[in-house]
Amino acid sequence: MDQIDFTICLMLVWNSRTPYRELAETFKMSVNSIHKRVKAMVNLGVIDKFVTNLNYSAFKPIPLNVVMFGASKAKNVKGLIEKLGVNENIYTVSQHSGNLFIIHAHIRNPNEIEPLVSFIKQTAEIPELKVGLESNPRSPGAEIDTTREVKLSNTDFLIINALKDNSRKPIVEIAEEIGISTKTVRRHLDSLIENHLIDFSINWYPDKCSEVTVMIILTIKPSIKVDKTKIIKTIRDKYGQQILFTWTFSTLPNTVVLFIWVSSMKELQDIQSSLISDDFESVSLNIGIEGKIFPTWRERYLENKIKEIKGKTA
Repeated sequence: MDQIDFTICLMLVWNSRTPYRELAETFKMSVNSIHKRVKAMVNLGVIDKFVTNLNYSAFKPIPLNVVMFGASKAKNVKGLIEKLGVNENIYTVSQHSGNLFIIHAHIRNPNEIEPLVSFIKQTAEIPELKVGLESNPRSPGAEIDTTREVKLSNTDFLIINALKDNSRKPIVEIAEEIGISTKTVRRHLDSLIENHLIDFSINWYPDKCSEVTVMIILTIKPSIKVDKTKIIKTIRDKYGQQILFTWTFSTLPNTVVLFIWVSSMKELQDIQSSLISDDFESVSLNIGIEGKIFPTWRERYLENKIKEIKGKTA
């Protein structure tokens, strides 16, 4: 994989219904070239599935995004990812060098934090678990009205369900599957998108490629007042598309987490050297080993809604 492949994946993470024509225009390539790149990544298992689900803004109150990390003291960490994934709040777990585990979860209310943390500490034997409430979890450019009540119709749920395992499914196929007109599908889909009520994404496994992915944990010295937004901007300006994701937390004010990719260990060493600064108390680099995406209460909510709808029409 190269920088173009990683950027394609990022664009599909944010919107997996992005037309290949649009991707081709972005990279000044042919549509056929984009199609071949995506197909190659699917064959490698880097892209596992094109998925659709309810956007978290469809729920009130809007769920909180929690990122937790810490080193496991377990003698044998094999199978820990799957054991953690059984919790209905956890949607990704990744293992990194030094037995560091990164866990992402969505909780419906603050009361779910304590039992979730206890579950992770006990299951993965992580006594010093850092718990971060993400400062800005929304997708780029999304402005969500957190107060407005949302009412989805049965047709909305059926459309989301029709796309859940294939977000790129054509409108004609959706209409045939549900038994409504293409015009109705398009109208509902446009409304869901416009109101940020639907998510199109991919199940992405960058650990399946030959390049190295790294989780970098930056700890800012408590005595220094630094704008974390400026830190991230400076790093992004310097390393561009190598920065895949960044996280800052309201509960961990001195922590910045970066997820990056590099093509060689020399490149990683150079990045580490450049990050060493008087502003940071520590710079921790953790090479990605394995990760997995799990269904959560959100998928179960959709599943139950579909059963309810089909039960009424049976």
